[in-house]
Amino acid sequence: MSTWGDPHERPAAEVWEHPDMRAALSARDITQVYRLLRGRGVSQRRISMLTGQAQPEISAIARGRQVQTYDVLSRIADGLGVPRGYMGLAYGGQVRPATDEVVTTVPDRREFMGILAKITMGAALTGADLALLSSPAVATPTPRSVGATEVGQLRELTRVLWTQEKRLGGGAVRDAVIAQLRWAQAMLGANHTDEQGRELRVVLSDLLALAGWASYDVGLTGAALRYTGQALAVAQEAADPIRAALALEQIGRTYLHSGNLEEAREVFALGTLTAERARSTDATAMLLSSQARAYATLGHPTQALDYMTRAEDSLARIDTPTIPDPRGFNEAHLTSDRGRLYTTLAVKEPHYADQAIATLSTFASQANTIHTKRLAFRLTELATTHLHGGDTATGIRIGHEVLDMAATIRSKRLTEHLQLLRAATRANPAADAKELHHRITTLA
Repeated sequence: MSTWGDPHERPAAEVWEHPDMRAALSARDITQVYRLLRGRGVSQRRISMLTGQAQPEISAIARGRQVQTYDVLSRIADGLGVPRGYMGLAYGGQVRPATDEVVTTVPDRREFMGILAKITMGAALTGADLALLSSPAVATPTPRSVGATEVGQLRELTRVLWTQEKRLGGGAVRDAVIAQLRWAQAMLGANHTDEQGRELRVVLSDLLALAGWASYDVGLTGAALRYTGQALAVAQEAADPIRAALALEQIGRTYLHSGNLEEAREVFALGTLTAERARSTDATAMLLSSQARAYATLGHPTQALDYMTRAEDSLARIDTPTIPDPRGFNEAHLTSDRGRLYTTLAVKEPHYADQAIATLSTFASQANTIHTKRLAFRLTELATTHLHGGDTATGIRIGHEVLDMAATIRSKRLTEHLQLLRAATRANPAADAKELHHRITTLA
């Protein structure tokens, strides 16, 4: 049953079987879907009630605005009663059995061979042809029982996805993470021992945290907070205080980026307390460093530098790292955070600029290829600080290096962060600065 409206008022099931409608659904052309529904007497008010969208939003879509966000497409499909497979969307909840697939497993041979001949000869395909070729995303069946092998496979896949996010940005992995998340959640319904159930929840917490972080990186703040909140809840169910502390740190950073500074400080404080109770010196250092940044953003340099010193002291006491790879927090991460701290303080107190340049340069020389996105953020700040300090040549050189990196990273946060550099180039009269300004504007 849909959670977005009364299912008894949905369009009749046969509406979705018409060739024109199937072609529009397969292409995820929601504008055409809404127009076809209108032609069948389905009002915008009724669509609004079923999908949870405001009528002005529906009107804008009907006039041609494209819908590309996975979450919105899923909400529309579920609300209207469209079989998710018709739109190439993964099924949520329990896995659909093979006998419940929404199209015949094997297409009719004669029809299929006819389409192959059309394609080979260069003939145009009709909507009905495209509908026949469309394949629903039927979720892979979960195993009847879950053991160490299945949990280990999910853990490794989650690690790989986290690594790719740090290299390529949240936009490169988010859809894959959410699809994998549905499968992982279904695994909880399989037979498993209590210990394997706890391990499965630990990995699920990591995957939910990644869904939250990727959402944050593409600008979906609400989804970021919800997914990370779920990560916190699952970590508590698994009695894993370190992952609980990591989830709180993510939530705090999301609030900080959104300008909710007091909420960010409160969440960071909760996370620090949780990490300290778990005797995790690296997680404690991460939380203290984030609190330092919050104080710097608030314009309190004394408190900011005090928390940064506490973070350094905590990390110096580390014996064995407790944060799972590749989310760990080591000396290179601390140097990165310290550089950003000085950059933030230098906005109001320029005498911190030299420390910012020295620290960011040190981090740039230490960074590895796993943390490409983090390096792009820090180099943006380094280039900006050089330009403000009068070293135009170095600032422009590093700026172009950042833009070369940004072209391979799908991150709305990075695009927004580049506006610092864009503002610095706009204020610089040099011809090379204007060229860099143009590149940033084009990328944005």
